[in-house]
Amino acid sequence: MRLLLPALASLSCSVAMAADLQSPVAGTGLITTTINVEARHGKGAHLRPRADEILALIKAGQLDAAEKKAIALQRSYEALFDPSLRQHSFHSDEELVTFSKSTSEKFEWIDAGYHDSLQLQAFIAASRKNFDQALAKLRAIEILAPLSASTSAEIGFVLNQTGKPDEGLAAYGHALDIAEEIQSQQPYRAIALRGMGYSLIELGALDEAELTLNISLELEPANETALHELGYIRMLRQSLQN
Repeated sequence: MRLLLPALASLSCSVAMAADLQSPVAGTGLITTTINVEARHGKGAHLRPRADEILALIKAGQLDAAEKKAIALQRSYEALFDPSLRQHSFHSDEELVTFSKSTSEKFEWIDAGYHDSLQLQAFIAASRKNFDQALAKLRAIEILAPLSASTSAEIGFVLNQTGKPDEGLAAYGHALDIAEEIQSQQPYRAIALRGMGYSLIELGALDEAELTLNISLELEPANETALHELGYIRMLRQSLQN
């Protein structure tokens, strides 16, 4: 039976990264003229520890309790929004500055915990196999957090599980592009490569899938998911020879 790539891996990484958030780069006109930044971390940074509590509930299998807390955390962040501005969420000042260079819109930086509260809800929906609901949530998060490799990886996961490996491959490829461009997103490189490997297997591109999975093992040696997928490739090849 095919192993489902664990979307929780990217969520765990995302929540952990939020705890290491850096302060904005001082002296950049982009930040002071186009972004309303609260303190050093984005608006609502004091709420961030609640995302860790939700992740712990998910890992314990308490999805109902986790969902209630995730929705409550989302609303707590949204109560802080400036209605005159767009909102975007970033895990680092690097993401903030990179996005600022690509837009002229007025927006405020919302703490990464807001992104995580929404993505945790998407994970819960996917865990219940409510893939349409999960995908709709993730597409909205893409707009909120345009430089989130974890969100693109989650989208790839959902697309793979709904029989759309070609679209899943594109989503994981986008996650890899972000992870290679943005230093704070580099922890998602191996996750993206494993997802691409899964998609490529489903598309019948076994040689390319094998190469991609082996590259992922260079980043995360002995990863069980990658090794399982490589074993599945060997099994497929044997069945084709018989």
